Amino acid sequence: MRSRSMALLLGMAGCASHGASRCPGHGTAFAPPTVPPELEVPDGNELTLVAAGAGVQIYECAADTGGVLAWQLHAPRAELFDGCGALLGSHFGGVDKGLPAGPYWEAKDGSRVHGANPVSVPNGGAIPLLRVEAADTSGIGVFANVTFIQRLNTTGGVAPPGACEAGRRTEVRYTATYYFYSKS
Repeated sequence: MRSRSMALLLGMAGCASHGASRCPGHGTAFAPPTVPPELEVPDGNELTLVAAGAGVQIYECAADTGGVLAWQLHAPRAELFDGCGALLGSHFGGVDKGLPAGPYWEAKDGSRVHGANPVSVPNGGAIPLLRVEAADTSGIGVFANVTFIQRLNTTGGVAPPGACEAGRRTEVRYTATYYFYSKS
């Protein structure tokens, strides 16, 4: 399963052919993807990094606004890879690391971006496509100047159907391509 997932991820991120000196998705210029209007990134932001993500969406059984038990998103947990399959960093929820709520992306170089103000578009059979603004960044490195993130090409990750038991957690595998933008 891991090798099949990696092959899919590399295809999504555009892995370079054998012998290439540079991996797509990092340190190269490229055009932003075509997205629904709601997910467009404002002018003045340049696509600076593309990463393939593979991991899980963690769901917890909790009462919804009507008091009915249902699977609620707890947090993501995923690894991020460049176009050649090298590990770039990780994606996680602040709740699991003692940080303010929301999604985080952290590079191996120590730089980090915290997302806020998500805008989503349904993606039948998979977690929604997203555009997230950077609430704050830290460190010096690839995520230090990120202003927006798009989560596209999603597969899997949707909450399980049916009833659940209060307090129970489950993990659902997903993949996505993450597009990182910085001020140009």
